[in-house]
Amino acid sequence: MAKLSGSLVSLPLFFIGSLASANCQDVAEELKAMEKARQTISESLVRNHEDFALLLEGTATDLTASANLGSSPSPETVAKVKGSAKAVRQRGLQAQKLNTKLNQASDQVIAKAIACLKKSH
Repeated sequence: MAKLSGSLVSLPLFFIGSLASANCQDVAEELKAMEKARQTISESLVRNHEDFALLLEGTATDLTASANLGSSPSPETVAKVKGSAKAVRQRGLQAQKLNTKLNQASDQVIAKAIACLKKSH
């Protein structure tokens, strides 16, 4: 996830850095790059949901084992649940930040595309 986040954060910077160009071909390339970034983010979100499901399944197994033994969940199981919640929350915050940056970059590229279309008429 850290590797993915680092590479995706640089994508909006590419869009922002290329605002000076008014070439329609450049705008088309930026739109293609934005689509790739969107696909990468979507794939990451799907993987995050799968990771979360696996964490919940593991916790359920631990809780079932405790219940079968007639005992309360172990401190390790409770710590595992809390750690999982913290990790999921952190991933959510990272996704929100990344989504905000991509939305800003998208708005800028769309504005460039509109300007390019106006020029061509």
